[in-house]
Amino acid sequence: MPLANGVRVVLVEKADRLARDLIEGELILRELRRAGVCVIEVECSHDLTAGDDGNPTAKLVRQVLGAVSEFEKLALVAKLRAGRDRVRRQTGRGEGPVPFGELAGEADALQRVLALARKPRGKPRRSLRGIARFLDEEGVPTRTGAAWSVASLQAILRRHGVR
Repeated sequence: MPLANGVRVVLVEKADRLARDLIEGELILRELRRAGVCVIEVECSHDLTAGDDGNPTAKLVRQVLGAVSEFEKLALVAKLRAGRDRVRRQTGRGEGPVPFGELAGEADALQRVLALARKPRGKPRRSLRGIARFLDEEGVPTRTGAAWSVASLQAILRRHGVR
């Protein structure tokens, strides 16, 4: 019986691409087998949902390869985490976009933003909307060339401890 959406065949590049967790992969195959869906491994044209009862060796090989795939995924995650942690220790940050003002040509714009955000002596503090309008009128560029937004100003000022 096909799945409710009419799927009869699922193609996967390699068996380990169905799932990177051995148990999840086996459960997915069991449910697809019960639903009458055929899962074909394109790399060697092997039917992963063919009955395991008649070929215990095929089941063993599939499960061993699934366990190796799960191990490789866990090892990769650990390497990536260690790399991010190392970069974070060295630079103080490890992910996400480079903060505004750190790319070439942004230093002057950053200084202008910070100057406008500081409270002028004896005058009320400017609103973020007012600062954005003023920056746009002065032609101070954003990173993307779009108009200044309150949200981008908030992020910049929060990072620099202003306001």
